[in-house]
Amino acid sequence: MTQVEHKLTKKNQDFLFRLNKGLADSDKISEEEKEAILGEVEEKLADGQKLGHTAAQLFGSPAEALQKYLNPVRLAKGFHDYSFAFLATDTALVLIMFLTGFFTVTMGFSGSEAGSEGIGMTSVLFLSIWGGVIYTKAMQRLVPGSPADEADKKRLPNWLLLIIVALLWIAGFTLILYLPRVINPILPVVGNAIFFFIAFVLYLLNRKQAGMKHGGLLAISKLAQQERLKQEEEKRG
Repeated sequence: MTQVEHKLTKKNQDFLFRLNKGLADSDKISEEEKEAILGEVEEKLADGQKLGHTAAQLFGSPAEALQKYLNPVRLAKGFHDYSFAFLATDTALVLIMFLTGFFTVTMGFSGSEAGSEGIGMTSVLFLSIWGGVIYTKAMQRLVPGSPADEADKKRLPNWLLLIIVALLWIAGFTLILYLPRVINPILPVVGNAIFFFIAFVLYLLNRKQAGMKHGGLLAISKLAQQERLKQEEEKRG
């Protein structure tokens, strides 16, 4: 165990051990390259540990880290490489799954009938899509490294952008209060479960279409976090 590795947390040491095992099983690179990779990862883990960053935040899983070094051309794309449509759809579908899943569980345990609990399905769909759109638009502005950063000299300050997002969300939530029940039915347990399943299938298809295999539950959060870490590393380097 090196002096640097000795200072790593148990989880980071385990991450390094599993990465080392994966490299040892590979015949794609030389022993010198393997040592260099382990040294680089070890240093990054140590630096990240001081800032409170975990191995998962820095590299993903050991398998993903192994993929990065053995097949660099197949690296996952960065935050700004994904389209607005993909990110907004991913976020909206997660919100739909959360709301319909929540009502499925709570109504199922309470034995509630349709119409006695929850909010209308039109409200669920509208709030989820609206939330996905405004949250994604805001994140594309807030996450550093946007191609439009240099060109857009008159960007709104972050505090003003956050206020606008909050007002838009409140406006959307207020609007659903006026939707008539005839176009906004509250579904029973089975109805919510069906919508949850449909949203989950669409969620997987959207990920597959975009070529994202590992992005956490909410892709936009995972990608934004990785982009910020990347920017921090570039500043330190």
